[in-house]
Amino acid sequence: MIAERLAKTAESQVGVRETKANGGAKIEEYQRATWLPVGPWPWCAAFVCWCTDKAMGGEQYTFPRPETAGAWDFEKWCLSVDDSVKLRKPHKNDIRKGDIVVFTFSHIGIAVADIDADGFVHTVEGNTNSDGAREGDGVYRKKRHASKIRSVIRFMV
Repeated sequence: MIAERLAKTAESQVGVRETKANGGAKIEEYQRATWLPVGPWPWCAAFVCWCTDKAMGGEQYTFPRPETAGAWDFEKWCLSVDDSVKLRKPHKNDIRKGDIVVFTFSHIGIAVADIDADGFVHTVEGNTNSDGAREGDGVYRKKRHASKIRSVIRFMV
């Protein structure tokens, strides 16, 4: 399933750091997974696009992979594809490993574990930092409360 591969791909990138503000060889690789030219722009959505591309593994699906550079634009992408990808409001006990989580503060990440009993989701996010800013210096593991999640995107295939 895409979700399992998505979480695994995201986890493999933890520790990647910018070598210049919003840049560096790996960050540029993430940015090339979007429609926007490479440059010094926030790349959290680019990271998720890149991870999704790797998780899809070149296989043919009934939907195109996301190529957006905007976190909230993932919702538009999800609504434009078939039922193989579902957009949902976050439910306290229904965020799963491999879900894409769109945050209320215009940021995005990938759940790498199911939501815990206290309502926290463990994620991997690009363009954040150890403090959890939406503009950071690398790829980090984060623990965020579900109240900070605007929507959840789940692959059904």
